[in-house]
Amino acid sequence: MTQGKVFPSKALLQLPLFQDDGSTEQYSTKQQIERSYARATLVARAYEFTLDDVLQMNGKLWDLHADPISSIDAATTTILTIHYNLALGTLGPILATRPDLAPLIQKLLKFEIIGQFMLTEVEHGLDARQIETTATLLPDGSLELNTPHPGAAKYMPPVTTISGIPTIGVVFSRLIVDGKFHGIRPVVVSLTDGKGMCKGVSSRMVPPRSGSKPLDHSMTSFDHVRLPPGSVIGSLEESTDVRGDFLKSIWRISTGGLALSLGTVSFLSVGVYIAGKYSLRRTVSGPEKGSKMPIIGFRTQQLPILHGLAQVHVLQAFSKFAIPLFRDRNLHMYVRHGISTIFKATALQHCQSTLLALEERCGAQGLFNYNQIVRGHADMRGVCIAEGDILAISIRLISELLQGKYCLPEPKYPDCLLYKHEQGLWKEARDRYSKLSGTHRSEEFNNAILPLCRPLAEFIGHRMAYEAAVDQGVDPALVELYEAGVIKLDSSWYVENGLLSRAEQFDLESVAANKVLPDLERFLDLLDVAEYATAPILSGKSWNEFVVSLPQFLGISEPLEELRGDSPKPTSMSETVYKKILFWR
Repeated sequence: MTQGKVFPSKALLQLPLFQDDGSTEQYSTKQQIERSYARATLVARAYEFTLDDVLQMNGKLWDLHADPISSIDAATTTILTIHYNLALGTLGPILATRPDLAPLIQKLLKFEIIGQFMLTEVEHGLDARQIETTATLLPDGSLELNTPHPGAAKYMPPVTTISGIPTIGVVFSRLIVDGKFHGIRPVVVSLTDGKGMCKGVSSRMVPPRSGSKPLDHSMTSFDHVRLPPGSVIGSLEESTDVRGDFLKSIWRISTGGLALSLGTVSFLSVGVYIAGKYSLRRTVSGPEKGSKMPIIGFRTQQLPILHGLAQVHVLQAFSKFAIPLFRDRNLHMYVRHGISTIFKATALQHCQSTLLALEERCGAQGLFNYNQIVRGHADMRGVCIAEGDILAISIRLISELLQGKYCLPEPKYPDCLLYKHEQGLWKEARDRYSKLSGTHRSEEFNNAILPLCRPLAEFIGHRMAYEAAVDQGVDPALVELYEAGVIKLDSSWYVENGLLSRAEQFDLESVAANKVLPDLERFLDLLDVAEYATAPILSGKSWNEFVVSLPQFLGISEPLEELRGDSPKPTSMSETVYKKILFWR
């Protein structure tokens, strides 16, 4: 994190609602979801979004997604990114031609009404253009919204009454006019009034995602719901370019892909801080009899933490490079989408692998949500899928680049090892592509090119991130360590091409790590996330307070007969146990 950066929500950390010592893990799912909506309401008020903030994608929108408060409750960010970026970002642009929507948009901006973005369906995820929900134009100008079968239920925007806040949906559907398909269009639909579901709308809340903060993700269906004239966002005319019009209507997904990926910096920062501080205070037997040494003394403990530090600083620089490019409306939409894809692929690759390593280095403590790291890993796993599955968008990007549809920004340091590696992978991909006789949808392309796409997108990102870090003056020791870390991700290529032997790669990492290690505590403090790190293992005091807060089971019963030293009497299964077995059977 950038030292001294003050996010609009920081004052909220002083409120009891945002102070989490780990004991709230024992709250019911419903209680945790209610807390997340209460927190989202306060964060929304703290940011005070205007419509320009949303539509112009200025600093406030990016700050919301980079805000480390998400590391305390990622469900809060999920609620707000769907609301502001997707729902309002889709609805807001038509205000100029639909002034009647001004009252609704004002309430959405104030978070007095929640907006949901409802595109994918149970049976249509990556192939969202094949959705089956229909919006049929009726003779009087109204529409009928309908879910034809359970597989067409919208999946998985949170649509229940748990929030207690009225909710509307931007629902994508097949527009049918006079029995003819006119293209995919979003329509505005009332979902709940805050107390109950609106007529014709039903939802089934799915169980919580594994490990992450629970949210009321749902499967939502519409039973011939009547909508007033003007509910369609866009034209009623038949699309002349169904694919193009569809991509334009969902363009805020690409914005979300980049925005949500900014959270990797916060989650990495908090994870590195917790693992680093814990490793400095946790001791084991030292080399001398009776001595103790902190576990940070082991190289295997140091490397994940040091690499995480380097990744935080380099990704921060990369984001400052990527965001202005993405906002540049002079660039083709596909290029902007490509920048979003590359940042997401790179940031999530680092975040997922490093948080997993940090979990393991915290031992048994790393397995529990209350210590934040494993929960952060689960939350970021969701980001890998949200707003564009990384694999799918990487395949699209690399396929289009191979076909020469557009180009990405030129490299700045062509002598850089990471650029040489990228060029080597591009040559391999182009050589394979040139030998294909079929199109990009052929079985040949599927077998020869698709497996290369995600790694290539990631390695382009490594080079771009490195360049951004150099240009922005990131500490050279951290940049060197970052470079050594990504070289290890494809070690054999450097050996195969005579650039670095395995021994040279090992030394490159070792020298860089030795430069960073003496300043470890200073670098940890510079992350500036101490207030967001609530893990009990950070100190002896916080651990003792956490233990006292846990339910206690006191021993008042006598030892079992079998362990008293007496000869045990023959016994049969207790009636209580027998009844439990029958119940679960």
